[in-house]
Amino acid sequence: MAHDQLNTLIALTDWVVAVTYRPGTGFCCWVITPELSTLTDGETYAASSAALAAGRSLVQYSTGPQIDFSRCRLSE
Repeated sequence: MAHDQLNTLIALTDWVVAVTYRPGTGFCCWVITPELSTLTDGETYAASSAALAAGRSLVQYSTGPQIDFSRCRLSE
């Protein structure tokens, strides 16, 4: 039985992104949310960089796009 090995672990503000490696299968991405839920896209990647990019995309998708407040003005 193959065991997953932790390949990469990145801590962001309130989020954790991890990449695991399973010999003979490949790399997987994991995200731990601020609510301590675990997310994965269920895909297997040939490279750890691709799995890491997928994990970052999960965070970005979950948090939504950044709001550009520079064009906002207060109404009087």
